[in-house]
Amino acid sequence: MVGRTKYILKILFIGVMTTFSRIIGQLLIPPGEQSVLPPSLSVVNGTMPLAFSVYGVIAYSLIAAMFLLVHNQLSGSRVVQGLKYSVACSLIWIVYLLEPLPHAAPLDRITYPLADTFSLLVIGALVGVMLGRKEAKRNSKVPGNSSFPAIVAITVLFIIGRLIQYYVLDIYSSFAEKPLETLIWCAVTGLTNACVLDWFNKHVQQSSRAANALIVGGVLFGLNLFLFNFFMPLVFDADLTDLLLRTFVDIAAVTVGCLFFSAKNIEVKIKAS
Repeated sequence: MVGRTKYILKILFIGVMTTFSRIIGQLLIPPGEQSVLPPSLSVVNGTMPLAFSVYGVIAYSLIAAMFLLVHNQLSGSRVVQGLKYSVACSLIWIVYLLEPLPHAAPLDRITYPLADTFSLLVIGALVGVMLGRKEAKRNSKVPGNSSFPAIVAITVLFIIGRLIQYYVLDIYSSFAEKPLETLIWCAVTGLTNACVLDWFNKHVQQSSRAANALIVGGVLFGLNLFLFNFFMPLVFDADLTDLLLRTFVDIAAVTVGCLFFSAKNIEVKIKAS
């Protein structure tokens, strides 16, 4: 019980410090100009800083907690373990920040990826120091098992899921105005997600493909994406139904693709560097 409380307090501390670093990063971002989405209620009534701080602590704490799903299998020193994890998470955030959307200003595609990556690197350093293991592990795929089918499946299913969203669900997007740019983004994002999840899958030890898919696709990707997407309503008066649709269809497509991963890994202990 005491050990669990220590973990919770550490995770909350990481969430607070990361939120503080993200606020500093936000203050350094030049004000963007967009006239597509109206400001959120919290922006209008002046409570956005408080709302952002509360949500930030919750979101970043959960991202820090997810490190515990993979830390037993990570190699390197504690800091290296944490940074490996945070770089993987940040790659997902970066590709989603590059999505061609009507309200996205060109400058925002540079400043926001930089600010969010900095915050996730802060998480990485902190979870490594506070939650990393002295003796790290490394696992490797069983000889003959290939990640290629899963990478292809995740990429293709992500693109199919997005086409369903554009053509059937009519989600908020620039697909009608910029179909080629949007499709290129879908392909790049699907492939990036697949490669990141391939790396996660190699560091998750579960007994079956279904369990692996739920952990890798549903939690390590799904919860990460959910927390990322719901920063948006803090700033803009976004359509929550639309946001939920795009979030859960992406998660479902990726999670199904994760079923193509093999769940069999070999654990190899190594000394932390």
